[in-house]
Amino acid sequence: MKKNLFFGALFATVLLASCDSKEEGTINGLFSVSETQQVKFSSGNLQYTKSTKTFQFAEHQWNVIGDLDKDFDEKDTFDLFAWGSGDNPRPEELEEEEGATFVDWGTQPIANGGDYKWRTLTNTEWDYLIRKRPNALNLLAYGAIENTKGIILLPDAWEQPEGVQFVSLVDTVDVTYSSMNVKNWTKETDLTPLNTYDAATWQKMEDAGAVFLPYNVKGFSRDEQLGEGQYWSNTDSEMDFANNFIWPDRGCSIDAFVMGVRLVKDVVKE
Repeated sequence: MKKNLFFGALFATVLLASCDSKEEGTINGLFSVSETQQVKFSSGNLQYTKSTKTFQFAEHQWNVIGDLDKDFDEKDTFDLFAWGSGDNPRPEELEEEEGATFVDWGTQPIANGGDYKWRTLTNTEWDYLIRKRPNALNLLAYGAIENTKGIILLPDAWEQPEGVQFVSLVDTVDVTYSSMNVKNWTKETDLTPLNTYDAATWQKMEDAGAVFLPYNVKGFSRDEQLGEGQYWSNTDSEMDFANNFIWPDRGCSIDAFVMGVRLVKDVVKE
């Protein structure tokens, strides 16, 4: 089964910065996804409402609906999607023949997404963002906002807001060639208390460009308290990781899972 690619090692390159203005539906920060391309993240996870047939971004970055246990017919608004179902949004697993063609959710109108061309990151771009961009480990952490747990990503040019704490993973992981393994990791390890914010404090982080990817399904630990963050890429990868990495990596692009979608907008250099 093919898997989505997420986290790995660290290296350094230098990127040109561009302007960092606020636009509808976006987070301010600029994030490198290759040596030549930066993106802005959407202001929340993608949602779909059946009654109005509209896509929208969640009101806040920490808002998640999740809930794999409810039937499709019971949900009017949902935020876990079958792979590539931009033209047929549904929170159900696809049969193999149905999932053979990827249609990006970003090609559809998004009610609060501005007049932009949104898209889904590739595996290679996720990998670069998480482990290969300059200063990667200093720009990554676990955290919780309003009791919702997840991963925090900081933009390339990060300036810490005054009076707000942020603890990166530099002192909590071992860097290897293919992974960033958490020191003394067990399935019950929870590093989200390293960075805990209420809505007002997180707003300062978000205004400075920070992105939060909330856990959107349950079941990463035996007591189901940690949860998992599962997000689609738009491409497959033959890479396969064990489950003791800082971010759950599982997700078949054809017929095995429904997962979250976090769209990006390419930054066009002047």
